[in-house]
Amino acid sequence: MTHYSSVFLVVAFMLLPQNGLSGTKLPLRQSVLEEADRILNLANVSYVYGGKQLGHSSHCDACTSCLSEKVPQKNRRLEVCPVCRSCSLDCSHFVSLVFTQAGLRAPYLTTSQMRDLPTDTLRRRYGWVNLGNRASRALPGDLLVYPGHVVIVEKVIKPGTGHVVHATSGKEVRGPGQGIQRQTLVTFKTYKGPLQKVLRHESLLKELRRTLSPKYGVRSKL
Repeated sequence: MTHYSSVFLVVAFMLLPQNGLSGTKLPLRQSVLEEADRILNLANVSYVYGGKQLGHSSHCDACTSCLSEKVPQKNRRLEVCPVCRSCSLDCSHFVSLVFTQAGLRAPYLTTSQMRDLPTDTLRRRYGWVNLGNRASRALPGDLLVYPGHVVIVEKVIKPGTGHVVHATSGKEVRGPGQGIQRQTLVTFKTYKGPLQKVLRHESLLKELRRTLSPKYGVRSKL
């Protein structure tokens, strides 16, 4: 796919009606965005490196309390607060959970694997399509892979700029229990360092192709 056709797809996507992410338009993509939003709005989900599940709210509260009381180093949170194994997430487990809960196959991958695995392996084994590192190609539901971090694009304001949702321990987090964040008006190319890859789930790619090809005459393989 050429740079110009990828930008055209972004523009075409943005020209869809406001309800273009719901109903019969792009239901798979909408389910991913809704699941990310659902987890975002849960109270007391902490970022913990190695955290990989959402448990009962009491487990989330216990994790938050332990982190607040003991204030462990970021890479020792599970060791110091083992209760966090029952309710906490890191960025890559957040991505896997969102897509799995949305009904799509999304085996867990570390950010290093997302960055380093060959394009064919990413697609054949894990269902992720590598779109390269051009920020203008990113659409809602895509992953932006940075050195040591990954986010989900929630909304594109203009090609290369928009809102993202992610699990983070960064400066936007004021304390435990606020590990899932929405960041608005992000410059995709440089948000968490240089953009390494834009990844699109194969199911979302196929859905987008089915929707946009008849409407806009798109003939590329997306």
